[in-house]
Amino acid sequence: MPKVLITGCSSGFGLETAKLFLERGWKVIATMRKSNPAILPASDNLAVLPLDVTDPSSIASAMKKAGAIDVLVNNAGFGAAVPIELIEPETARQLFETNTLGTLAM
Repeated sequence: MPKVLITGCSSGFGLETAKLFLERGWKVIATMRKSNPAILPASDNLAVLPLDVTDPSSIASAMKKAGAIDVLVNNAGFGAAVPIELIEPETARQLFETNTLGTLAM
């Protein structure tokens, strides 16, 4: 049975992707910054792990617990609903850390 690790499963596409893989019989490692197994259906094929893609120690811990995987769905990320010239510098840094460097780190 193949195993998939999905980042950003607390809501949106990540949550729905985890549900889809479970329905298809895959082993699913659903990750999110604040682990909440209650949002997913109970299954022997499901493990929910905390993971912050901007934190190298969090990545290392999650990957160690997950073990070998067959597929990575790199879904974690967020957006800012303002024009680029209005984004606060700290928000721009967080966007880059999460959406670009976090993706590469995984």
